[in-house]
Amino acid sequence: MSKVELLCPAGNYQAFEAALYHGADAIFLAGPQYGARANADNFTLDEMKEAVKLAHLYGVKIHVTLNTLIHDSEFEACKAYIAQLDEIGVDAVIVQDLGILNLLSHEFANLEIHASTQMHIHNLHGIEQAKKWNLQRCVVARESSLQLIKKMCQMDMEIEVFVQGAYCVSYSGECHMSRNIGGRSANRGECAQSCRLPYELEMWDENQKKVIPTKGKYLLSLKDLNAIGLIVPLIECGVTSFKIEGRMKRPEYVACMCSIYRQAIDAYENHQKFDINQSVLEEMKKVFNRGFTEGYLTQKEGLEIMSTLRPNHQGIPIGKIIGFHHDRMKIQLNGELNQHDGIRIMNDKEDHGFIVNYMYKDGRLVSSAKNEVIELQKVKAKIGDLVMKTSDVKQLEALSNDQNKLRKIPVQISVSLKSNQPLKLIIKDGTHQAEIISEQKAQIAKTMALTIERIKKQLNKLGNTPFICNKMELDVDDQLSFSISEINECRRKAVQKLMDMRMYQKKAPSEKKDYHFSPKTLTHELNVTILNENQYEIVQHYPVNIYIENEALYQKVKKNPRVFRNYPRVYHQDYNELGLIHDIGGIKDKMKASAYMNCMNAMSAAVLFEAGIDCVTLSHECNDNQIEELVKNYQHLSGMNGNFAVDVYGRSENMVLENCIIKSQLKLNRHCQQCHLHEYYLKDTKNQRYRLLGDDECRMKVYHFSTFNKIEKIEDYQKMGISNFGISLTFEKENEVKQLIEKALLMMKIDFSHNF
Repeated sequence: MSKVELLCPAGNYQAFEAALYHGADAIFLAGPQYGARANADNFTLDEMKEAVKLAHLYGVKIHVTLNTLIHDSEFEACKAYIAQLDEIGVDAVIVQDLGILNLLSHEFANLEIHASTQMHIHNLHGIEQAKKWNLQRCVVARESSLQLIKKMCQMDMEIEVFVQGAYCVSYSGECHMSRNIGGRSANRGECAQSCRLPYELEMWDENQKKVIPTKGKYLLSLKDLNAIGLIVPLIECGVTSFKIEGRMKRPEYVACMCSIYRQAIDAYENHQKFDINQSVLEEMKKVFNRGFTEGYLTQKEGLEIMSTLRPNHQGIPIGKIIGFHHDRMKIQLNGELNQHDGIRIMNDKEDHGFIVNYMYKDGRLVSSAKNEVIELQKVKAKIGDLVMKTSDVKQLEALSNDQNKLRKIPVQISVSLKSNQPLKLIIKDGTHQAEIISEQKAQIAKTMALTIERIKKQLNKLGNTPFICNKMELDVDDQLSFSISEINECRRKAVQKLMDMRMYQKKAPSEKKDYHFSPKTLTHELNVTILNENQYEIVQHYPVNIYIENEALYQKVKKNPRVFRNYPRVYHQDYNELGLIHDIGGIKDKMKASAYMNCMNAMSAAVLFEAGIDCVTLSHECNDNQIEELVKNYQHLSGMNGNFAVDVYGRSENMVLENCIIKSQLKLNRHCQQCHLHEYYLKDTKNQRYRLLGDDECRMKVYHFSTFNKIEKIEDYQKMGISNFGISLTFEKENEVKQLIEKALLMMKIDFSHNF
């Protein structure tokens, strides 16, 4: 079994150094564009160049996140950016966009391609498709269990798993809530974190509203993943890489998490046990936590994985308020508190956080206290409120100072020094070998001869270099005289030569491959997805393709030749019947790709058509100008028309959740079907209501509060080259369904005058 990689985040150069010097095997970061954390500081190209050189010096790889979707207008600029990454020497590119994947595989063979978790690879079929596209690695969905991960690791594919950090409540790549609410696309690196906002849970029954009492108001906020206790089973599953989330986090966070996971991995490799004690967990909690959970790795669910009381950093308990005196509050500490620590007073109505600038004990200013009564500035609070330490100045200083303790690269030094011959010095690191021949020659000593001990002492002076000597071999004649300064100069030259070898690793130019485009028969169809049997009874009488997700209903009416599967957005079974798919695992000949496949450029469409997809529905994130540009670009690239569809009516599925909100809050059993018996909504602070509805496996969909309707634009889309259109029915009434279908058919000039 190969050693597992520790992959750490870097949102800026300081965080990069923290990861590098605390034991990362690889570091992921983003340049100025195309990364899924646009609000991180990120790297300029010059900074990235320096980071690559320094990382390679230490044998550390650099993975660049290029995991956003791009439009056709951005494609050439993105291609130029990738060429710069290739020239800089980055090791891998993490991608979501299928068009970028295609570009990399055809024109940049030197760069490893890693499928981002944004690509929504959550099943074994997704791994198989990634293999067909020659990806080197898949970052699998955070919702994957240990059992599923083990199966994935047996499929001849590198598997990367998140082990620490923030959890997205929705399946990654499948969250459209931020974009639908405020135009900030999570698939474009602009997520506004709608999941960390407050909501109310409502139930409507016969137009009567009932507010459901909930534990907390942050009903979509998950705890942070912490898998430090699962290191052994994850390694033994065969995982290639452990990923720590946190490109938005401070360098000290990176240093802390990297150091602890490094120790745990090394303990396993050395057949030792890593003690995960309270002290270790406190160190992790102090730098950032919303509460920790092993989450879906061990199939946790419900409130056990939720952080509904608060969506932000919680810190660790440090004491309680026991009273007030004038403008101060008295706190009984149950741990150590120092001046400049950060604290938060946890209050039912509103938390209050601040930095401890002044601390009093027995009326006198003090800089430190432990397990005793102190007084701090008064804030809105009451007796009994919990006091949390949210930052520890001593911990942060220690983590910052640790960056000066450079990691060392073990080397072997060999020396040959013979009478009347130059000194020959070789430094080897196991892969590279630097050899230096001195300008001077050794002479027979007339007075004091050079000793072996003195030679060793000079060669071992590697303190300010990245190297440490773990073996030295000397072949030196007796009674020789040789300049100490020349030994030092040879050592310096050899060290620099070895550093250059490690930093500047030349690659052969990438061989470019020809692109292939598959001709497609153009269809002229209206595709309608439905939720229930009442809708089917109406829609079956029109000349449309009907797509059904509900398994029972599908089995009941599947003999109708116009009925097809609408596969769930999350699916772990075989895609053995024709239908509408939403993830790469479902790609087969003659399948139709939904808008949730996130096709936003012509090259992505080409990938899907080449893989066998019959009709590609363009992403809801494309506006009309982008749709027109995509169709034209595809025609230009391929020399043929593509069989495209656009959804013209529907209610967006903002999120797909593995964890059911209703079941969590009402403490019900799985498959309770409450969401089908009553209408449940999340209500935000602007009084917008988001309907909640589970699928057959109780995975929860959060629907947008309004529908979109572009049926009037069908003729305009046809002029652009779109020949197929989609209507997604959710909660419409009978008359509304008829009006929508008939209006679309009229616009498409499809006759529906006779009964189908």
